[in-house]
Amino acid sequence: MRIVVLGGGPGGYSAAFEAARLGADVVLVERDRLGGTCLNWGCVPTKAILRSAHAVLDSRRADALGLAGGALSVDLDALVRRTAGVMDELRSQLESTARRLKVSLVHGTGRVGRSGVVEVALAGGGSESVTADAIIVAAGSEPFRLPNIDHTLDGVWTSDDAVSLRGIPERILVIGGGVIGLEFACAYAAFGSEVAVVELTEQVLPGMDRRIARTVQQALEELGVSFRLGDAVESVERAGETMRAVLRSGEVLESHVVLSAVGRVPAASGIGLEDAGVEFDRRAVKVDGSFATTAPGIFAVGDAIGGMMLAHVAEAEGRAAARNAVAWHEARVAGVEPAYERVRYDCIPACVYTFPNVASVGVTRDAAAAGGIDAVQAVAKFTGNARALAEGEPEGFVQVVAEKGTGRLVGCQIVGPFAVEIVHEAAVAIREGLSVASLGGAVHAHPTVSETLMLACEEAASKAGAHR
Repeated sequence: MRIVVLGGGPGGYSAAFEAARLGADVVLVERDRLGGTCLNWGCVPTKAILRSAHAVLDSRRADALGLAGGALSVDLDALVRRTAGVMDELRSQLESTARRLKVSLVHGTGRVGRSGVVEVALAGGGSESVTADAIIVAAGSEPFRLPNIDHTLDGVWTSDDAVSLRGIPERILVIGGGVIGLEFACAYAAFGSEVAVVELTEQVLPGMDRRIARTVQQALEELGVSFRLGDAVESVERAGETMRAVLRSGEVLESHVVLSAVGRVPAASGIGLEDAGVEFDRRAVKVDGSFATTAPGIFAVGDAIGGMMLAHVAEAEGRAAARNAVAWHEARVAGVEPAYERVRYDCIPACVYTFPNVASVGVTRDAAAAGGIDAVQAVAKFTGNARALAEGEPEGFVQVVAEKGTGRLVGCQIVGPFAVEIVHEAAVAIREGLSVASLGGAVHAHPTVSETLMLACEEAASKAGAHR
């Protein structure tokens, strides 16, 4: 069978590679650069930038680490080259994997045509028709543009502009205190910009645990970032060499750059899906639990379907959709009902690469209660962790949520050093239904920050009345 995948981001290339491993003839259509938003404008370049930003901050506190010397400064050209090098290396590896698995890469814009055919406007000119037994749409997303702001103004950036490192502005106003906004606030504050963040809700990182949000906000304030919470930018105009932003509260903020970081929206319209019988839920492609759309043989994954718009979620969905597309085709040929695979979203971690890191998986205690779970909560702080103290980053804590009686882990929230790495222990535990007693009873290497998770689990086991 032949599967055509539209979009070469995490969802698309994961689907293509998995389908190829299952024996399908795969054509992967990408209009720009392989790797999609994550590799080229999102996850990967921002993390490369944040690593450099962390080095700058380390140099500022060199004396606290027993070192002498002045603070590092930013060599913008070198930073751009390093970031591009990281992306080039990862893109090269993806291309190598595609060749090894015999996935055909077609550079162009795909459009779903008549039944089972994808029309591709080739990047180099001309067109090509590709016949498919099944189609997987992984069209990705684009930055959301606020309707009350003229994004054509020189000095108004989206996240795509910010990650392109067009400059280090003296003053930058960030609209949006979510993940994207705070990561860029961290980076540019470390690089020397005066950063102000305007967030519509009453807390940063909306939807996350309030205690986590307060800890992150305080840490960023120590970096010099200022916040306007419960406020909004009503208008932006250029005033000479600066930008003039008027807030709903009446406050006027001047900056050299206004960064709109209010999230992303699906970008799957305009590629023929509507004419093929695919229904949408606003801008997102409507799918069922197997990632099948309302049109037979067409599946969709990743940012195109909305939901948890994260690269690792798209990868999981892409692999599942590939298996389901193969199962759908084989079942149709055999005249039987297909057995589909689902993705479990309750054990997928969400990470924020601010200073300090934030990571969460599962539910908070309030959400557990709302779901009918009688839960307990336990907290262990990094101030007593040897590794965190040695790193000079003792801020933050690990918070675990467990079902009373059984001790089953149902949630974990972390703010602190290496949070984005240690959260996966909790993710596995939630996926496998393990108890906090099991995690707390596992010997953890010393000194590691993971010991703080162990201590929180030991405390939670005691509160839950759970035994090993």
